Amino acid sequence: MKDRQEAKKLAETAVAAIQDKIGKDIVLIDFDKVKGSLFDYYVVCTANSPSHADALAEKIEEEINKTLHLKPHKREGLQNCQWILLDYFDVIIHIFLQETREFYSIESMWNDVEQIHYENQE
Repeated sequence: MKDRQEAKKLAETAVAAIQDKIGKDIVLIDFDKVKGSLFDYYVVCTANSPSHADALAEKIEEEINKTLHLKPHKREGLQNCQWILLDYFDVIIHIFLQETREFYSIESMWNDVEQIHYENQE
């Protein structure tokens, strides 16, 4: 990705796709002020089940491809869908099942970084 604006658009597109598929507890972590960070944003969300996690990943990829004509550099975790990672270089998207998210507690590792928490959609 060329610039931070494009990374932000990618992150916002991912958030909108997650909301569309009723992903929960969405957090956007902004690494702009983290010196030496390899990425601009993390998008983190929770899925209700492995099939929901898979559907979220599919929707995110579809919307980002449709909007920005990008595909993830790497996709991890699609075998068991406990933690799916979509790597777009500047934006990393994490889709967790609840217990896996609680175990790894990614947000708490970045407590001192700006985080935007989104309201759950019903």
